[in-house]
Amino acid sequence: MARQMMKVCVAAALLAATVWAQSPPAPASAQVAGALTQDYSFLLDSESKKTLDEINRSLREAIFNQNKKDTTPEARQMAVTAQADAEKRLVEALEKAPGVVRVTFADKKAALEPAPPYNLPGDVGAFLFRIDRGPGPPHFVLTQVNFAESGSLGIPVESTGTTWAVCGLANVPRMRTTLRATFTQSDTPLGMALIDVMTPDQGRLKLSVLAAETGKTVPAMVRLVWKIDGSVRRPDNGIDFNPQFDHQGNNVRLANLPGRLRGIYWCVPGPIDMALPAGEWEVTIRRGAEHVPVFDTFTVSPHQTVEKSYVVRRWVDMRNQGWYSGDDHVHCQVLSASDATRLMTWAQAEDVHLVNIVKMGDIYRTFFEQRGFGKANRVIDGDYVLAPGQECPRTNELGHTLAMNISSMVRDTDKYYLYDWVFDQVHAQGGLSGYAHVLSDSFHVHRDMSMNVPRNKVDFVELMQFFTLGTDLYYEFLNAGFKITGSAGSDVPWGGTIGEVRLYAHVGNGPFTADRWFDAVQKGHTFVTDGPMLDFRVNDAWPGDQIDLKDNKPLKVRAKVLGSPEGIMPSKLEIVRNGEVIKTIQPSDPQQTELAVEFEVEPGQGYWIAARAEGSDGTKAHSTPIYVVRPGLRFWKFEDIDNLINKRLANLDEIEELVKDYTAKDARGEIDNNRVQKQFALQGPELMKRVNAARQLYLDLKQVAEQERPVRMAAAANH
Repeated sequence: MARQMMKVCVAAALLAATVWAQSPPAPASAQVAGALTQDYSFLLDSESKKTLDEINRSLREAIFNQNKKDTTPEARQMAVTAQADAEKRLVEALEKAPGVVRVTFADKKAALEPAPPYNLPGDVGAFLFRIDRGPGPPHFVLTQVNFAESGSLGIPVESTGTTWAVCGLANVPRMRTTLRATFTQSDTPLGMALIDVMTPDQGRLKLSVLAAETGKTVPAMVRLVWKIDGSVRRPDNGIDFNPQFDHQGNNVRLANLPGRLRGIYWCVPGPIDMALPAGEWEVTIRRGAEHVPVFDTFTVSPHQTVEKSYVVRRWVDMRNQGWYSGDDHVHCQVLSASDATRLMTWAQAEDVHLVNIVKMGDIYRTFFEQRGFGKANRVIDGDYVLAPGQECPRTNELGHTLAMNISSMVRDTDKYYLYDWVFDQVHAQGGLSGYAHVLSDSFHVHRDMSMNVPRNKVDFVELMQFFTLGTDLYYEFLNAGFKITGSAGSDVPWGGTIGEVRLYAHVGNGPFTADRWFDAVQKGHTFVTDGPMLDFRVNDAWPGDQIDLKDNKPLKVRAKVLGSPEGIMPSKLEIVRNGEVIKTIQPSDPQQTELAVEFEVEPGQGYWIAARAEGSDGTKAHSTPIYVVRPGLRFWKFEDIDNLINKRLANLDEIEELVKDYTAKDARGEIDNNRVQKQFALQGPELMKRVNAARQLYLDLKQVAEQERPVRMAAAANH
């Protein structure tokens, strides 16, 4: 089985810009130091590894300091000097490293010190070449040969000095293999050498994952790591979803999870039976947030079969309390029964009960095609459902939208910037409309939110993604007296795995169905989490409910957060009212698996109130608010309302400025080939009608605030 080439470092961008930020590539010296310490540490003894670890950190720190935007010329020169010093120490360390293959040239032949076949640790390996071309500065090269593609290795060499080349080997055939190594200078061959390598015989692994409830095999997320070099192996039956990703995102499923759980996993539908190189192995098995993860190590010996059976059990079963998990944002083609089966296996492996499979569009085209929409095109297996939805429109000017429970895709590029038209069409189908990436206010989503939230067009917003909970923008709209349900989505394939963040909806007693789940989301009976489990009530109200005050009796607040001693431990439970923490509970015992609070709170003049929690590993959870309403008054944060409304008016001004800018460019004939700006300009008049309607709503709210002021002042005086 092929090693996953070289260890993959995946940069998880948090959607803070419209393009991925590209860092300058690390110089060859840092690449060599990093490869030796992270991928090929088996070439080093303990002392060399310790030394190279420190040098690698020094190199990367110096490079980082050189590339910082705010670096002064003096600081940059200091960083350049630090890099040169680290490279000098790198050469000194390499000279002392064991197993260096020394190369010189004579008569256009590469001369290597006589050696028996090199013993590799398995079907992968590496060489550290020291290539001598006489006096001169040191040079560094990192390269690799994959025997599944070629048996030749080309190594570029400088004309003078010493070249240190780290050469990785992947998919090396069993037993004895001869490698053809060619050393070149500016593509001109300097010499060629034949190098014999030997791989040890392999063993065999048979591995099953069983559900504790049934004792039967179940789909699971599996991570197999060869301890020799830290590489991740694909299980023999690990599902490759890349063909369903429409050339979007990345191929590596690096789960955005905390601590030991973070890593590359494969979705495995059943038992594993595969050959593996001899040595020590580490396995991690996950089945989503409600199950206790399994960590184990075992040894594979040549010619031996290792049989492992792991029982995965729940630390909590939220279904028993009427809560069912979902992911509002998964991109994946589903054009056939086999597509659907693969994706359903993934949902079951992560124990996510409702997956919103979103067809995506921009103003030019669509991605992640589906067989169809509506109930007839849902994929159902027990209490797991795949339901087609959409992420469209998506613009850098107004943000990205999401829709759930639709019967057909809503898309008209002549109305692409008129998000309210899409929301209305979705609602006419009985669906739910919302926004993606609200947690980070990406793609200027605040602009369209300022236009359409006050017009009651929006059902939900995405608060959690990429191991991040973001509530700043959400709180601003809640504090202005607008009801919005909190949601969460992984954004696979840009996210690592389905359900790495999840939306729980309370469907109550009775059988689980997609319709009941969507109904619960529409009512706001939700919380979001990437680990801790929440329960939150005020009197008899659930998240999303409204309490209409009839008197001044105190309200009874009950909340708790659950964790597991074998996983996430709750570290904090907070009750938030109008964005401010009014109660905090922390554990008195580090082994405390539950934090709970029960207290009374005055009803006042109304507010929104929610629960949020943190786990010991950085995970978080947040409920949709409960809305406490005094008749005749809004539940807003009254003392901040002028500032809140002014922010929204400023957001509307941003839209108007864009309309003016693009309209002027269109009049000058500058954007005929820019469909984005052209359509924005063409749709500008209709967009401005919506901007002006929203402006009037905010001005009306200012009048409402003035009407409420004496009532609130009188109530405060009496209190």
